[in-house]
Amino acid sequence: MIHSGIKNFIFILIVLAGNACNKNKPAQLFAVQQSDSVSNPTTLIHMLPSVLKESSGLCYTDGNLWSFGDSGNPPNLYKIDTATGTVLQTVTISNYPNVDWEDITADSAFIYIGDFGNNYGDRKDLKILRIRKSEIAVAASSVSLGAEAINFSYNDQTDFTPNDNTNFDCEAVIVVNDYLYLFTKDRGDLKTRCYKIPAIPATYNLSPLSTFNSQGKITAAAYNPQSKEIALLGYMNKKVQSFIWLLNGYTTDQFFNGTTKRLNIGTQADWQTEGLDYISADRFFMSCESSANHGASLYNFRK
Repeated sequence: MIHSGIKNFIFILIVLAGNACNKNKPAQLFAVQQSDSVSNPTTLIHMLPSVLKESSGLCYTDGNLWSFGDSGNPPNLYKIDTATGTVLQTVTISNYPNVDWEDITADSAFIYIGDFGNNYGDRKDLKILRIRKSEIAVAASSVSLGAEAINFSYNDQTDFTPNDNTNFDCEAVIVVNDYLYLFTKDRGDLKTRCYKIPAIPATYNLSPLSTFNSQGKITAAAYNPQSKEIALLGYMNKKVQSFIWLLNGYTTDQFFNGTTKRLNIGTQADWQTEGLDYISADRFFMSCESSANHGASLYNFRK
């Protein structure tokens, strides 16, 4: 699947560790090391087709890779051929628009699409759409179906005045043991808050479960059910210096009270990394949106 002639990007590995006894404390910087052997390569697999020029999330489940466009795009979910980068199947959500789809995750029975992008902090229609895998497990190249909505609001948000430094944007979600966990993209303080919500259609009012000093804007999340590792993708202001946080050794669902490790993925300017999911314990699929300096692309990343 990965072509040997593809160029690898060298990146700087920054290792950080948090104090496991002090929940929600920001991690401390211990060392900065240049990887001379490029032991953690990021490899370009394919450029993505035009329908995914704003690929905003990735989900690799049952051997299939899914993505979609964000705000302003059709309410379509696309199954991607990882060998060619082409679209194998288009799933259209018939009963909800794509207000601002931002991330996607899956369990054994359902796929969940996060329509919770909130760039200016003024949305009051936040939701996660749930579709059954059994309804899309067909050979047809196009499928239309209805989704169920998991509606929610933030209990700690009281002001809905449009604000481009809002701390109530969200672009990341995982599902663990029948619960969905959201990670905010705080534009104001560059932290992230985790919210917990049942993976059952209803309407919920959420209070933050925990907070972490992510030192950047979180744009995607991934969960490995075998190792229980969580990965948070993001970038700094102006969409530079993409990074991945790895969370391990936590207790219950206090994801930030274990060990934390930050991988900085190069210093590319205007590299809008938005989608992430595990292929295996040490490998990820990662996607970026089209920008002035980079076309929409699918990558392989190895820890």
